[in-house]
Amino acid sequence: MSGEVTWSELKSQPDAWKALLARLQSGALKLPIDLDDFDELVLLGSGTSYYLALALADWMRRRGRNARAVPSCEVLLDPWETRESNARRLAIGLSRSGQSSELLLAEKRLRAVGFATLGVSCTDGSDLLVNSQHGLLVSEGYEDGLVMLRSFSSMLLAVQWLSGNAADRAALAALPDAGAAFLASHADALTAAASSRAFDRFVFLASGPDHPLALEAALKIQEMSISTSEAYHSLDYRHGPKACADEKTAVVLFALSDREHGLALARDLKDLGAAVIVVGQDAIAYDGVADLAVAGGGSFSAGQAAALSILPVQLFAFATAMRLGREPNAPANLSKVVVF
Repeated sequence: MSGEVTWSELKSQPDAWKALLARLQSGALKLPIDLDDFDELVLLGSGTSYYLALALADWMRRRGRNARAVPSCEVLLDPWETRESNARRLAIGLSRSGQSSELLLAEKRLRAVGFATLGVSCTDGSDLLVNSQHGLLVSEGYEDGLVMLRSFSSMLLAVQWLSGNAADRAALAALPDAGAAFLASHADALTAAASSRAFDRFVFLASGPDHPLALEAALKIQEMSISTSEAYHSLDYRHGPKACADEKTAVVLFALSDREHGLALARDLKDLGAAVIVVGQDAIAYDGVADLAVAGGGSFSAGQAAALSILPVQLFAFATAMRLGREPNAPANLSKVVVF
């Protein structure tokens, strides 16, 4: 079928997580350095890998570390990023291929001003792993397809596990079963929702730890279905962007921790004529308001559920590509690695 490679890699994620967790639990995969030895952690990536960096920086900050995410290109373009400092600084580069020119150049510049470097990649022998002072190979995320799916969730899960606490690890260990159950239970409903109208505008709304997932979701729709998409902090959509909402707009809302605000927002979106799909741990609370509400299952915090929460938006993007007759295995104008 069209998109066969992409679909295979999308649905394989729970199995990949299971294999990855086995290595993490056994100690076969571990960090080669102690994150607590550093005063500042800067996470780098481009495209999907930047959104991964945002998610992981948020995860680390909430666990007491001084972490921030920076697009790889900004290290090349903004001299402030390569300023001198007496702080102990670690740059964590994230790349599926480990061959992105921007990231490799950024790491080189950061090393020159005293940063230690850790490369995280899904590709054995990649330049990132070879050239970084320290490397972390997440081979379970390796993909043949162009669109990053399994690589995103696998690198996310690996770094979360390695930088989390005992409670985090107990929750993350439940993700493979929860992911398999989610795909079995909700794939058909999400496919039907994607085909329920002739959608031509896609909006993703999220807050807190879920916001980087909304950015990644918007990119998945762009890459797979070659469509217009947007992502916002949840309540910001009322401040201007809602002017474009109509009956051909699909809004995917990551369920908010504040249920009252979330339900009010969903009702407002419906009043604008948009279709509303709610995903996330508290999605069931939106039954009767949203056009579709799909909960991930299990007992997770928002950050712990990130790998699970990305599945429905990946599914929705793939189903939209199929509706529009696109080929997600080879999206227009894109290559697997950006090299210059």
